[in-house]
Amino acid sequence: MKRSGFSMIELVFVIVILGVLAAVAVPRFVTTRTDAQVAMARSDIASVLKAIPARIFAENIDPTQSAPTGFSNWGEWMIDTGGLDRGRWQVGGKTLAGAQANDVIQPIGNVQNSGGAQTGGCGAIIGINTTNGNLVFDPNNIGGSNGGTFCESLKNSYPSGSNRIIPLATTGAVKF
Repeated sequence: MKRSGFSMIELVFVIVILGVLAAVAVPRFVTTRTDAQVAMARSDIASVLKAIPARIFAENIDPTQSAPTGFSNWGEWMIDTGGLDRGRWQVGGKTLAGAQANDVIQPIGNVQNSGGAQTGGCGAIIGINTTNGNLVFDPNNIGGSNGGTFCESLKNSYPSGSNRIIPLATTGAVKF
């Protein structure tokens, strides 16, 4: 007599194998998501650091004055200039190398408290110091009190000494 079907032992082995594969695959998916968020944030940062000086020069904007017309602060202007997604970036945070709280932007990503609720950003890392007109980028400021896997991974993706200060204010040598 021929049987067609699977025995109970065969089914148990298949379930065990699927469980082991799932246990190995799930952490990889979580890591891949964080890595993708870090890559997007790094790309956004590079774009902003190039776009801001270009727009300042092209529109002859004085970074030592109040935010350009149509913007309530420099942080809003930087998000607009860089074409940043408000789901990944926000204005504000602590001061950054002389840049006031509304003149800085910070990335937000997988930053959650123990209950899983979104807690905010990783800390101000790009800002405009309106006292001297400098654009400040400081990845050492990433982390703050929120922490989180995303913030830690983003901070670790930059080697020490990656901070930059880009002078934006003109010396008055060239006037149009």
